[in-house]
Amino acid sequence: MQTIDVKRLIDEAPLTRYHWRVFLCCIISLTFEGYDLVAFGATIPLLLSEWNMSPAYAGLIASYAFGAAVGGAVIGGALGDRWGRKNTIIASVVIFSLGTLACAFAQDPNTFAFFRTLTGIGMGMTLQNEVGLVSEYFPNKYRQTAVAGVATGMQLGGILSAAAAMSLMVPYGWPSIYYLGAAPILLVPLLIKYMPETPWLLVAKQRQAELKTALANLRPDVAVASDAVYIYPHAEGKSSFSQVFAEQRGVSVGLFWCVYFMNIFVIWGTNTWIPKLMMDAGHDLGDSLWIYLCLYLGALVASPVFGHFADRFGAKRVSIAAYCIGFVSILQLSVPMELAATMAVVAVAGACNAGAQNLTHAYVAQYFPPHVKSTMMGWGLSVGRVGGLLGPVAGGLLLSMQASLFQSFLVFAVPCLLSATAIFFVQDQHGYGREAKPSLAEAGQ
Repeated sequence: MQTIDVKRLIDEAPLTRYHWRVFLCCIISLTFEGYDLVAFGATIPLLLSEWNMSPAYAGLIASYAFGAAVGGAVIGGALGDRWGRKNTIIASVVIFSLGTLACAFAQDPNTFAFFRTLTGIGMGMTLQNEVGLVSEYFPNKYRQTAVAGVATGMQLGGILSAAAAMSLMVPYGWPSIYYLGAAPILLVPLLIKYMPETPWLLVAKQRQAELKTALANLRPDVAVASDAVYIYPHAEGKSSFSQVFAEQRGVSVGLFWCVYFMNIFVIWGTNTWIPKLMMDAGHDLGDSLWIYLCLYLGALVASPVFGHFADRFGAKRVSIAAYCIGFVSILQLSVPMELAATMAVVAVAGACNAGAQNLTHAYVAQYFPPHVKSTMMGWGLSVGRVGGLLGPVAGGLLLSMQASLFQSFLVFAVPCLLSATAIFFVQDQHGYGREAKPSLAEAGQ
């Protein structure tokens, strides 16, 4: 009887059209999640005026989506490891699309905040399952590049949001931004048809027909007998919160959570307030939106590049360098500069924060076994979104207190150094499928 090691076949596979189908399904849905997540930041200038809100209250509204995403991340992680990545992704798309559509009809800040909370639940369920799905289908040689690349959907969404704000907001008003954000509800039939389920779950649930179809597309060079037995390491493992810490991974779990908290604090604090801070620095609304666009362009370009270097040199080294450069670039924004220089520095800041966060997703996806991967990332994103909740609030409070630009940007720069330090101490020898070897920290002792 033929025994098929599904993971090994996938790890050693050449790139095929099937890989790109998985990639496109994930990046398209994640792009609209990114759009919906940052749409509020693009519309804040008009909402502040129309509803006569203070910056502090606007920051509180922004935090509602992040707060809801904390719970959504935990729910989405658990469902992805038990119910399946595909079903969880589709459910999340439906929830955040409907929530965004409802925001367009809000007539006051309180109603808007309620619908943003609903949107946040769906947004919290998505990323960890799409990262998991891509990491489990791509061959080992290209895995971190693919994961970092698909995570750029968040930046593509930010770019789409900024572009929509520049072209739609003045002639059609702020609701038009949220109408467009509801578009992914139309993609659900395509996701149902073309998005596959994760291979390890197909093995665990003995869904052999789907597994044979996937393998026929991934490895047409391998003949699979009709009575073949399929195996996948840890596919039968029990998914639970406690298993995230098993096999001496506890220290690294805490360190990864620290990175998620610190970096998402920076990402969503700057995403929410960059347009306003740039206006305070002397740029007009149009220029501030172009600067806002550069924040996402930097991460978009850098993420696959970081992933490529991570596949060659390791995610740890690349991440540490990126977070350190992020610290310097964010502080640089407190110095008055011409528009072109400001756009360049913002692009570097986006590359070394959101881009490095995408690489962190790839690092986590490789470090943890499949049956706890989404659970771990869901909890990591949940902890991180507490930081995401606090980032907009911190920015709003600083603006209300009339803090200097240096003080405002220092608050978002220091966490970059803390993220680099946490990554440095991750214990690689306890990762999934790794042979024992010293980490960078241990090698330096």
